[in-house]
Amino acid sequence: MDMFIELFTNRFSRVDFQRHDLDVFEYQFDSFYDRNKIPHGIFSLDIVDLSYSTARTLCSYHLSEKELYFDVIASMLSHLNFIDSTHTNFLLSESRYKRLRDFSKSTRIGEMAQGINTLFVGRKLNFPYIIDFDLAKEKTQTTLNIQTRGKTPDFVFLDITSTKLGLFESKGTMNGRVSGKRGYLSKAMEQIDNVYNPCFEYAAPVCIKFEDNNDVNLDSIPSDRKSSINYALSEIECTNLQDLRLLKKLHYASWFYLIGDFDRVDAILNEGIVIPIQDENDPIYFLDVDTDKDNPIFWVREEYNFALTPNEKNNIPIAYFSAGFWFENEMRIGIYQKAIENLYNTNEVDINFELPESNVNYLRKYPDGTLIYLKNNQ
Repeated sequence: MDMFIELFTNRFSRVDFQRHDLDVFEYQFDSFYDRNKIPHGIFSLDIVDLSYSTARTLCSYHLSEKELYFDVIASMLSHLNFIDSTHTNFLLSESRYKRLRDFSKSTRIGEMAQGINTLFVGRKLNFPYIIDFDLAKEKTQTTLNIQTRGKTPDFVFLDITSTKLGLFESKGTMNGRVSGKRGYLSKAMEQIDNVYNPCFEYAAPVCIKFEDNNDVNLDSIPSDRKSSINYALSEIECTNLQDLRLLKKLHYASWFYLIGDFDRVDAILNEGIVIPIQDENDPIYFLDVDTDKDNPIFWVREEYNFALTPNEKNNIPIAYFSAGFWFENEMRIGIYQKAIENLYNTNEVDINFELPESNVNYLRKYPDGTLIYLKNNQ
């Protein structure tokens, strides 16, 4: 196990953080025909963005099951050799893709698509709070009373004001058709339409079409070949007032799970509250008032070994693994104090977090106010 851990942490520390571009196309809601799509430039990300966003979506599926944490990290790091790191365009390694079994291909493509699509929805469409649909349905039975039929979408999301509600279905394909009545966008919209109560202001079917680097045949790669994000976004007016406070907390529960703060996850799931973080002497976090002036940050302590029982620590080597991953090469994970202070001071969502606009060396800022500090980031 030590060799396995060392392999992945060393591999991650040698990543050059090349940014990769994807084309972006917006479709109209008329069976999503190609003739009506609108180009919207490019969307760029690197392996850190992809790994982090994918991990967040994986965490949202099983917030009550600590033993699955190691699977999240393993899946998160498996992307490192799956993307062609030599090109600025986002391309998958065809040789690695072909070596996967059929069920592994669909799983890997689906996970990676969700990571990219959720980052896109949060960063470019300005919907930063994204929650697993089944979790949202389960935990809001008395407030939203979500009613469905058939196959349902992947996520519920909130807009930047935390007052408007939407549905988001993520798709990913290598060889399938994106557009048309039988394309993936239409399939995604069918799942969104299967939710008939309550009123949702937004519908966002999103599909990424992956392209490969053709390294199996060793042919030259066309300069314009790149993967693409394809989406549609509709908005309707809803007149009913809805209590969305718990949904925002459920979004942050996936972040607490990712860093191993399972007590706060349990408090959100069972009591609908966020346990206060101590400004001083907190066993998990420390407050940094210097890195981003006027915007204090809670960083996860390097010595934190996760809230696991002794038996769980013996069976799951998370603590050592996570320390090697997050803190190798001066890497930290944290969250802006402002992003969560309204959640735990009164456990009322009445202050909207706005991501600070200023650029700070080495800081990766994500739409919900979570952060990664990456010392070797260029």
